[in-house]
Amino acid sequence: MVRVAIVDNAPACQTILTGLCRRYEAEQGRALDVTVFDDGDAFVASYTPDWDVIIIDVDLGGIDGLGVMRRIREVDDAVEAILVSLTDEYAVGGYEINAMSYILKPPSYEVFAHDMTRCLDGRRACERRTIQIISGGRTRRMRLDEIIYVDSVKHRTILHTMLGNMQIVCSIIRFEERLIELDHAFVRANSGYLVNLAHVTAVAEHEAIMSNGDRLPISRPRRAAFKQAFASYVNAGRRSGRAGEPS
Repeated sequence: MVRVAIVDNAPACQTILTGLCRRYEAEQGRALDVTVFDDGDAFVASYTPDWDVIIIDVDLGGIDGLGVMRRIREVDDAVEAILVSLTDEYAVGGYEINAMSYILKPPSYEVFAHDMTRCLDGRRACERRTIQIISGGRTRRMRLDEIIYVDSVKHRTILHTMLGNMQIVCSIIRFEERLIELDHAFVRANSGYLVNLAHVTAVAEHEAIMSNGDRLPISRPRRAAFKQAFASYVNAGRRSGRAGEPS
């Protein structure tokens, strides 16, 4: 079941968007669990990162739709977003919050169905590419490709990410187990570093050079295995045509 949040303070628009979701269910055979919210501030205040798609009006009263999505992106990088508006003046802002699409009101079913399908296809591709963490007392869902490496210092586990560093409530051993279940691109450089091979730009004799410029020591016992894993990762990327990672 796909969880869809409609955030719009206009009853008529709520009815139209809900109707489009119901028609999509009937015609596409994809079950949607739709919940309507009429207050962007309340939606953000109670937000938990377990929604699949957010359909949100840009022109909400109080905090606008873009502001709502900026705050949601602080804890959830994976949820798909469809922005709706009476005008196209805020379309550029959709890129800032990584929206899947920007639809003008009143939306046609054809446009809605096309963009909803894109959202659901993106969700499927992302299902095994995200992980939930607890940091600073908040639950956050983040993409694996944003994690550069993980280190453990004095029983503290720190994620070094493209969005900055954060301490999480999880041992590095348990976090490694969770990552391996989702993505085999994470490899130990030594007992204190867990490295995302997608962010390794080069391997020197005794260290891995990361995309953020950090140079991580590779322990002698792990050196051969680490270099082999990196070589296999690079070769697999070349065969699959993968380029430009991380995105």
